[in-house]
Amino acid sequence: MKKFSTRDIALVAAFSAIWIASETYLGPTISLITGVHGVIQRFLGWMLMVIMAKIAGRFGNVTIMATVSSLATRIFRSMQVYALFVGLGYAVGGLTFDLLYFLPGSQKNIGKKYTVFVSLVSGTVASIPYMLFRFFILGFYGFLIWFPIYAPDMAKSIGLSVLGALTGLSILPLIEAGTIHLRRK
Repeated sequence: MKKFSTRDIALVAAFSAIWIASETYLGPTISLITGVHGVIQRFLGWMLMVIMAKIAGRFGNVTIMATVSSLATRIFRSMQVYALFVGLGYAVGGLTFDLLYFLPGSQKNIGKKYTVFVSLVSGTVASIPYMLFRFFILGFYGFLIWFPIYAPDMAKSIGLSVLGALTGLSILPLIEAGTIHLRRK
């Protein structure tokens, strides 16, 4: 495995900065408007994961971006333990995305359907630390009562992850065309 290059570090820094700034400044406003918590984290995060994976073309960049972004957007929250569990979810979601996207042999023919599948699975995995936190706080029976109430929110979050990935897939041709145009000059 190759070491991270300066280009990889720059990509991670730029994409993490976009994710962090968007979550910090747009996240609360969009959540108030839509009534859905975590729209930016899920939608923009998974859109950036798709673009990062395609541009970087190697394992690790998505994981580092998701980890940096989740820590940076969670570290100053008032409920530290809760925030860290949620942040861990985004980091684990990024790792899962990376692992599935860069499975040996999968790089040759990564299509839209497979990318959507990767987003669906990684979006689901991102919810697990949050659910574990609730399980430990509420106990088994409290969790059983709480879960049906939370399930629709989890489905929305996973849907936003997939929607973000689909948006990333639709933007990729424009980015690739712009990259080719820049290389010609």
